[in-house]
Amino acid sequence: MMTPNISLHGNNSDDCYGYGCRCFLYLDYKTLDMTMFSFYLFFLLVGLIENIIVIWINWRMEGSRKESKLYIFNMAIADLCAVLFIPLRMTEIFNNYHWIWGDFLCKFDSFIYFVTLYSSIFFLTCFSIDRYVSLRYPFQAQGSRDRHIRRMVCVCMWTVAILLSVPQFVHSEIFGIVYSYCYLSHTLSLYVTNSLTLVLGFIIPLPIIILSNIFTARAVKNSSNTESTKTSKIIYGYIIAFLMCWLPFYIIVLLSLLDIFLDCIMLEIVYFFYDMVECLSFFHCIVNPILYNFIHKDFRDHLTASVVKYMPKRYVKEDDDVSISSDTRHIVVIT
Repeated sequence: MMTPNISLHGNNSDDCYGYGCRCFLYLDYKTLDMTMFSFYLFFLLVGLIENIIVIWINWRMEGSRKESKLYIFNMAIADLCAVLFIPLRMTEIFNNYHWIWGDFLCKFDSFIYFVTLYSSIFFLTCFSIDRYVSLRYPFQAQGSRDRHIRRMVCVCMWTVAILLSVPQFVHSEIFGIVYSYCYLSHTLSLYVTNSLTLVLGFIIPLPIIILSNIFTARAVKNSSNTESTKTSKIIYGYIIAFLMCWLPFYIIVLLSLLDIFLDCIMLEIVYFFYDMVECLSFFHCIVNPILYNFIHKDFRDHLTASVVKYMPKRYVKEDDDVSISSDTRHIVVIT
């Protein structure tokens, strides 16, 4: 858990602010837990299948890891890692937040969550920039020098994401004797972590992603491509999807940083929804594979060809055209 649990019992006070605040407020935590458990189960099943397919197909496609799709490939790895740790959170909810997995997994679960959070957003930002650059300078963007730069950028993004997540590993601890709870122990560490997450995971990437996609959409719309209108709508969809996945989460993060200015009722509401929006942030593990892979015909063609290749020949009609031409060996940058 990223935040300490706030008790719902105590003295009511109109002048109550911050973590010391206690007030009488009924919030249905049982329904909240059941809802989160259902969402986590959905994210686990769908996200696991989608991201495994994305990694498999992108790995099989000759040369795909040399182009801008390298960022999508790494983003799928990050999303898959996030999904693989969902069962720990589901078990925590099922056991009324009693942590049964030991001190190391308490630290490692929090660490992995932030590594995947940062890396997924970092790779999405890199892809948005790279896609626009590749559109404006198509020949330069396919050179060996640029492929080397992309690989180095991916290594740097993973490194930065890991370094930013180290405090989570260090300060996440288990508390309690009869019941053990896993959360960030130090209030200062909580403020620093949330501040870094807000700035590096949203405030900085947001304008970059929005502007890169707007410029790309305009460039595509002004091109002679017959499907330019459809493509530009898909690109604007990237912006909407990013906001849907992350805006609620970071609004709650921002409010948690301003907790000393919140009255008792507002504070209780913020921390009531904190776990929920953290749960819903896993929605990007489902949306990313669809928007950046399954929605494109090139990817679906490769998927069909890959599936048919492993099917018994008696199930494949002789007149089925499942081959992929050399022109579609690489997923194009835009469509």
